[in-house]
Amino acid sequence: MLPNNRAESGDRLDPTPAVAHTLSKTPMFKGLVPHDLKTLARGCKLLTSSKGTYLFHAGEPAQGFFVVHTGAVNVHRVTENGKEQVIRVFYPGESLGEVIIAGDRSYPASAVTIEDSKIIQIPTVFFRAQIQENPDLALRILASMSQHLRFLVETVEGLKLRQAESRVLQWLLRMVEQNAPRQTAEVTLTLPLAKHLLASQLGISSETLSRVFARLRRERLVTVDGRTVTISSVSDLKQFLHNFE
Repeated sequence: MLPNNRAESGDRLDPTPAVAHTLSKTPMFKGLVPHDLKTLARGCKLLTSSKGTYLFHAGEPAQGFFVVHTGAVNVHRVTENGKEQVIRVFYPGESLGEVIIAGDRSYPASAVTIEDSKIIQIPTVFFRAQIQENPDLALRILASMSQHLRFLVETVEGLKLRQAESRVLQWLLRMVEQNAPRQTAEVTLTLPLAKHLLASQLGISSETLSRVFARLRRERLVTVDGRTVTISSVSDLKQFLHNFE
């Protein structure tokens, strides 16, 4: 039974079009035939979680893995000095916690909702039974874990090899590549997470992030208004990064 400060489990999911749609957009399940998606949905649970609700803590026995249906989930670890290090923030259609299917009996990190959310929980025992029926699911799990590993490797490399300004610049340019890949002039971006979470994900303090943005403003490269960042010239920002490194 989940403690009072945890997500409350809803009734066993009916294979509604909305849930099936979310699962079909998850990289792990993309391409599954409708019958298999429906079977999967029948074995899932829907967790309705208010902002600040923990899905699990690091070291807890694992009961299953998750797909974000609506909202957002912050996966993090707490360092020895008590600071929260964000590993990644997950959004609708993204899966987390798949590592437990490969044999881990406990969660390696903690996960908390950062806004009111609905989370699809896929129980471990149920999913392992589905793998017996459809071995292709095992390959899908490995592919999904590989994507997470690639993200972590890139993050670790960034933390080790770049100073704070370089990390922020690289992140901004990745955002541009995702949202306006052919743009070289002005681009306006909306930060997908709060600044303190972005700072933690980049491995810097909130104060350092503020100083970096202040410097970029002085260089007339960006303007910042809340979570809206306007890059005056993508090509100039790329050149600034090149000169900086």
